[in-house]
Amino acid sequence: MIDGPTTGVKRQEISLRRVSLTDFTLDITRGIKNAALKSVVEKFDLIKKWGNTPFAKKIHRGQVRAKLTDFDRFKVMVLKKKVKFHLK
Repeated sequence: MIDGPTTGVKRQEISLRRVSLTDFTLDITRGIKNAALKSVVEKFDLIKKWGNTPFAKKIHRGQVRAKLTDFDRFKVMVLKKKVKFHLK
């Protein structure tokens, strides 16, 4: 069962193959209501802690790269070449 009261994900069942476990644990009871879950998540500052994980940073980087235009990708390529040249 998953639920994302602060991210807009509705409570639903999901296959374990699509879930990645993290080191974050919340002390909640079974059958907790959305409002109570939201307050626990905000008190624990879960969104900020998740944003600082390497996996979250990798997802964000992929989303940013997906939005790049051809010219942006060209600029990235040129900058990579400049860095490579200066490292030699």
